[in-house]
Amino acid sequence: MVQTYDFKKVSVIADGVFITGYHDGSVIKVEKNEDDVTPHVGADGKVTYAESADQTGTITLTLKQTSASLPFLRQLRKSKKIFPIQIVDNNTNAYRVGGSEARILKMPDREWGNEVQPVEVKIHVSDLTEA
Repeated sequence: MVQTYDFKKVSVIADGVFITGYHDGSVIKVEKNEDDVTPHVGADGKVTYAESADQTGTITLTLKQTSASLPFLRQLRKSKKIFPIQIVDNNTNAYRVGGSEARILKMPDREWGNEVQPVEVKIHVSDLTEA
């Protein structure tokens, strides 16, 4: 069965504001900071899984240096505000991930050149959940 994918159906909402001005390529990345389980194999070959309580994760957004969202994100970082963030994918396999407690990890790097440069914004989420 043929399916279509439309990036315009993917939204990032940080502190109630829709983020815009993405660079090209892979521009939204979500990753857990730790594995959900740590396997342990005993001398007798028996396996035990230690469940991790770590629910933290990192969301990385790659924006154009001209993105209208960068001043907003820089202000969030400067204010040290804890804010909610959600990524909503309304394509065929609807997906939602995010959390209610996030902070921008550091000021994004800045580069200048003869082309529009990508700017990575890394956001730590203390209660990353997916649905």
